Amino acid sequence: MQSYSPFSKALRDLQSADLQYLKQASEGWYIEYKREVPNASALAKALSAFANTYGGWLFLGVQEESKESPVAGSFPGISKDEVDPALQRMRKSAADSLNPTPHFETCVLWGPDASIDLAQDRAVICAWIPQSVTAPHVHKSGHIYRRVADSSEPRPENDRFVLDQLWRRADAIKRHHKEWYDQDPEFSEREEELPYVRLMLVADRWAERDVWLEESEDEVRALLSEPAGVSAIPFDTVHTSSDGFIARQLKGNDPQNLTLTWRLRRDLTSDVIIPLPLYQRDRPENLSIDLNGYEYAENFMGVLGKYTTSTLRVVDLNYLFNILIGVAGIQDRLCELAGWKESYFLKVKVLNAWRNMLFIDVQEIIQRFDKFGPPMCLDSVAHLPRGTGPESYVEISRHSDMDNETARMLVQSLLMFHPLAVLFGVPSWIPHDDNDTVTPYHEALQGAGRRAIEVQRRRNSQSTR
Repeated sequence: MQSYSPFSKALRDLQSADLQYLKQASEGWYIEYKREVPNASALAKALSAFANTYGGWLFLGVQEESKESPVAGSFPGISKDEVDPALQRMRKSAADSLNPTPHFETCVLWGPDASIDLAQDRAVICAWIPQSVTAPHVHKSGHIYRRVADSSEPRPENDRFVLDQLWRRADAIKRHHKEWYDQDPEFSEREEELPYVRLMLVADRWAERDVWLEESEDEVRALLSEPAGVSAIPFDTVHTSSDGFIARQLKGNDPQNLTLTWRLRRDLTSDVIIPLPLYQRDRPENLSIDLNGYEYAENFMGVLGKYTTSTLRVVDLNYLFNILIGVAGIQDRLCELAGWKESYFLKVKVLNAWRNMLFIDVQEIIQRFDKFGPPMCLDSVAHLPRGTGPESYVEISRHSDMDNETARMLVQSLLMFHPLAVLFGVPSWIPHDDNDTVTPYHEALQGAGRRAIEVQRRRNSQSTR
């Protein structure tokens, strides 16, 4: 969503000298100047008014020239001791006085700067508030404030038509998410019988932040084609599309098939399509060929042998967790490339999974299958979280405070794994006991993934003999 800015650069790139552009920018629809830090209620009024109208900028430590000429006249700044309390007051006032809390971003520009006469140990606080699609933001006084052209002060809104427009502002973004949810990949006739996982990843789910991947095709290709994190899923084929990039794993695969695919848009919205191996046999014992090399294959076939069946369709989920670690690694690097410092959001869909049983080569999972019966997908298409709107996603924290990259990727991948585990009917977590008799779940899942790679390697070796 594009919005007005008095500057020719992003907020994060501003320097104190850029404030001189405010000498031609008048207070009104998009800008408000405050010489001192207002009280909490006034801050909340200003923030909500911008969010409810067209978005805008609030500057603390700037004096307007005059009422007749309401441009920035001087930059007295805020004292060093007041800056942190002012930022905290702004955040707290928005959280405590407004419902819902609008999004805004801040930066602090320090003196000394002779070009604008900003003194040493004085600072101007800049706050950018985008137009909000979650409007109206209601003040704790019960009023809904908006900006008006002829006044720097927000005014309560009581026009029913305007209020209706505010309530309906999110309709377009909700339709966008619903259309995106409905856009499953196109399958060939053979692929319609095969199971897939679709990961829907988005950074700015409400489309308020103008996040954009500006890098060149070669820079994006280098990121997607290099191993990422503790589990490498490099894409050997990366090319442009109408709205971004398509990355695929084609080495050793027929390019006509829907292989592991990442569709990346410039706004950091992604579809990741993960094909799942499917084994079809008429009797449990005949699965031994497909599962040869797995540590707990015999236990799994023993579980299936308890049930009378004419046809078995078994989905091999052993690759899945390691692929998710690789997805988390690439997504984290894409966020860094686009300058996105916050969480991203996830929705998962399972496609073509009707009446499929599941196999994960983890002892504790097989034991649960033996005790409670093997799970089976009873829906051809399933998704989590429920719903299709922008609020219906799992938040994936990037844990930027963690220095260990491996640990960060594991935490993100476990958050990705949770909704898939729920959909497939497998444990989303197995507690690790103090006696080390149970392998930590993430290590067990990674071990199953390594065995899956070895099983596939043997299978490929035998097929070439």
